Amino acid sequence: MAPHRAARVALTLTLLTLPLAGSAKPDTDSPSNKAKAEAGSKAEASKVEWLAFDAAAERAAKQDKHMIVDIYTTWCGWCKVMDRETYGNPEVAAYLKDNFVLAKVNGESANKLHWNGKELTERQFAREVGVTGYPATFFMKPNAELLGGVPGYIKSPDFMIYTHYVATRWYQKGKIQEYVDSLRASSK
Repeated sequence: MAPHRAARVALTLTLLTLPLAGSAKPDTDSPSNKAKAEAGSKAEASKVEWLAFDAAAERAAKQDKHMIVDIYTTWCGWCKVMDRETYGNPEVAAYLKDNFVLAKVNGESANKLHWNGKELTERQFAREVGVTGYPATFFMKPNAELLGGVPGYIKSPDFMIYTHYVATRWYQKGKIQEYVDSLRASSK
């Protein structure tokens, strides 16, 4: 056997006898590993579940929950900021998980969805609900009846006002401004 080939075989055999990285039991009791595990579970808890429109509408009806439809495009910078800053906010995510079913719709996609007895592309749906820019957030009743929409990026505090207004069904009593005024009056 050539010397260089023998060295390669010996090296290979040595590597095979070493424990593989990650095969040893991790030290879950160390403070840094506990912190990493906690951070991972918090990050997982702060993630919202996005569904295709039809699946979201079906789930919303079954669970009697309102829908939030996030209409975005792949090139939209503010859409990405809203995903990260608003939907990624742990308080927002927790509230949405408990009270809403979420759908993402690409305002430029030819993918089909069903709404109001019609089959539409996601692009047609965006036009149908009145999207003029991205992102656009629409709120729907559990039966997918459109309540209204908000254009543009929405910061977490403002977003929480809209979600509470819809989830508590305050819209049955009055307009959003009346709801905001009632919040101000109750905080005095």
